[in-house]
Amino acid sequence: MSEGLSIFIGQLFAFAVIVAVIVKYVVPPVKKLMQTQQDEVREQMAESDKAQTRLAEAERSLEQAISEAQVEAARIREDARGDADRIAEQLREQADAEVARIKAHGGEQIDLHRRQLVRSLQSELATAALAQAEKNVNEKLAQPGERAASIDRFIDELERMAEGSLVGTEGRS
Repeated sequence: MSEGLSIFIGQLFAFAVIVAVIVKYVVPPVKKLMQTQQDEVREQMAESDKAQTRLAEAERSLEQAISEAQVEAARIREDARGDADRIAEQLREQADAEVARIKAHGGEQIDLHRRQLVRSLQSELATAALAQAEKNVNEKLAQPGERAASIDRFIDELERMAEGSLVGTEGRS
């Protein structure tokens, strides 16, 4: 057994040397590599936590911005409604003023046309009256007895006018 033991001890010694070499030269770089990997994982976890925190803050900021935008939009809509109401009221007032102006102008135009029509009718009536009077005079003068009576009346009127003017001039001298 001694041979078996010496093989065993030789293998054990070789094993111990391999383990010692591994522990001395392989384990430290592996530990360092594992430590580096663990540090990177920790950093990534920390960055992930920070990213989640930033994401949560960004979501809160987004919700706040949306809320503020909705409030601002509501205020703008209300302002627009108020502006629209004021503009509509101004347009109504302008339309009312325009209607009143048109009515007044229309009334003036109606009065003007009425006066022109009255003048025209008066002129036509005077022309018609003169034409009728001329016709009546011509008909009267067409009768011989009437013509002589008209001439006699005209002469009598001229004599009265002449006597009146002589009496008036004698009284003045």
